[in-house]
Amino acid sequence: MIRCLFIDEEKRYYSFQHSSAFGLLKSFILDEMGYDISEADIFEEQLGKPYFKGFDGLHFNLSHTKGLCCCIIGDRRCGIDCELIRNYRENTIRRVFTDSEAEWFQCLDESEKPFYFFLLWTLKEAYGKFTGNGIADMKNVCFSLDGEHIISDKPQLHFCVYRAGDYLISACSESSDLFESDCGELLYIS
Repeated sequence: MIRCLFIDEEKRYYSFQHSSAFGLLKSFILDEMGYDISEADIFEEQLGKPYFKGFDGLHFNLSHTKGLCCCIIGDRRCGIDCELIRNYRENTIRRVFTDSEAEWFQCLDESEKPFYFFLLWTLKEAYGKFTGNGIADMKNVCFSLDGEHIISDKPQLHFCVYRAGDYLISACSESSDLFESDCGELLYIS
């Protein structure tokens, strides 16, 4: 399940977003799964993916950007990313996109590029957070779109993209059962 928290303008600094994300996560886990993790310590797997020691059936991931934090929880491995749709650096494309993604992206109308840049970015970062490798994994997964469906070269995984105003929220999991959300409009799903 996915939950989001919008943060008002004057509280958009990083430390507040980070603590808000953990507060959201803790209340979400208590509400949805009945686990009180208020005293639980967060540890990291070898590759850096966070987990709560002693809660083996609990999987989660967090993300935050200017004005929004979100989390995903469930009984299976998962990853999530959120981004504000904004201008992007052109040189990032060659570092993050596969050749086929970059070719498709260059054919887009200029006005569509910020949306689709962050659509691909959030999908790739959600995948990297799923694996625990973070942005090091961005070129290790390739996406395309077919109508409202996400196609990836990782057919064993499921992906979704929500839009909430000027934000995109993407998630990755071994099961699409975790994609229930009231965060915004579901745009794409695999």
